[in-house]
Amino acid sequence: MNAAYRQLYIFQQLISNHVVVKAQLATKFAVTPRVIQSDLSQIKTFIHEQQLFYELTYHRQLGGYRLDVSQDAISQQAILVLIKVLLASRSLNQKEIGQTIDSLLNLIPPLEQREIIPIIKNERFHYQPVTHGKPLLTLIWQFSQLIEHQTTVEILYRNQLGHVDQRTILPQTIIFSEYYFYVVAYSQTYQANRFFRLDRIQNYTSSTTQLTRSRGERFEDGELRQYIHYMQPGEKMTIQFEFRGIVEAALDRFPTAKIKARYPERHSVLIEADVFDKGAKMWLLSQGSLVTVKGPKTLINSIQSELKKTILAYNSKY
Repeated sequence: MNAAYRQLYIFQQLISNHVVVKAQLATKFAVTPRVIQSDLSQIKTFIHEQQLFYELTYHRQLGGYRLDVSQDAISQQAILVLIKVLLASRSLNQKEIGQTIDSLLNLIPPLEQREIIPIIKNERFHYQPVTHGKPLLTLIWQFSQLIEHQTTVEILYRNQLGHVDQRTILPQTIIFSEYYFYVVAYSQTYQANRFFRLDRIQNYTSSTTQLTRSRGERFEDGELRQYIHYMQPGEKMTIQFEFRGIVEAALDRFPTAKIKARYPERHSVLIEADVFDKGAKMWLLSQGSLVTVKGPKTLINSIQSELKKTILAYNSKY
C-alpha cells in the first residue's frame, strides 16, 4: 500500500473519533514507526493548511493520537444551548426544527453528538410548534436579503382578524419575540415603522415604488429591544411602578429598568424604566396585585380603565 492510501486510512480513523497508536499502525502497514510519524506530520500539516477545526494531539493516557476540536470551533456546550433555545422558542414547524437540530449536531464530532442526543431526546419528541405551521427558514433568509439590498416590496398580509390586504413596505430588520418572527418595516400607508409577523405574509414581490430612508431615519433594532415588549408599538415613555414580586424578574423584563427606592416594610421596590406603553401595559397587568403603577398619569388611567373592564367581564352573566 502506498503512502497516500496509508495517510487516508489514518485520517479516516481520526475523523471517526478513533485513537490511533503509532506502533499498531506500523505493524498493520509493515512499516517503521518513523514512517507513521511522518504520516501523522503530513496529516497535521494538512489540517493546519485547510484551516479545519481539529487539532491532532497525542494523549499519553490513551497511548495514541486523537483529533480534538480546536478553540475556534463551536463547542459541544454551545450546540446544546442553541438546541435548547430553539426547542423552547417553538418557532419552527416539525420538519424545520428537525433539520435545524440535525444541522447543528453535524457541526461537532460524532462522539459529542452521541452525548447530546440523549439529553434532548425527550424534549425533541414532545416538541410542539406554534399553530401556524408555516415553513420559515427560507422566508427569513429571503427577507434578510431584501433588507441587505434595501428592496421595497409589495406584500399580501393577513392580519390577526384574517383579513388579507396589500401593503407596500421597506423591510428593515427581522426580530424574534414571544414565539414569532417579525419583519420591522417602513410602511408607505402609515409613513412609519410597523411590525409584520413573518408567517402572516402570504406572498411578496418587488415593488416598482421605491421607498427610501435616510441614514438618520434608519431603524435601530438593538435600541428597539431596550424598550418594546410583546412586539407592541405605542408611545415611548418613562414609567414608575412599585413591585412586590421577584425583583429580578421585573428588571430582566425591562432592560432599561433601575431601582429608584426600596420599601423593606412593604417588601417592595420602586422601579423606573423607559418603555413603549402598550407592551409595558400588557406585562404590568399580567402581574396582578404584585404591581402598582405610580406614573405617568396617562398610564395609570389606562390601567385603571382596563381593570374596570376586566371586573365588568367577570361580573357579567354571559
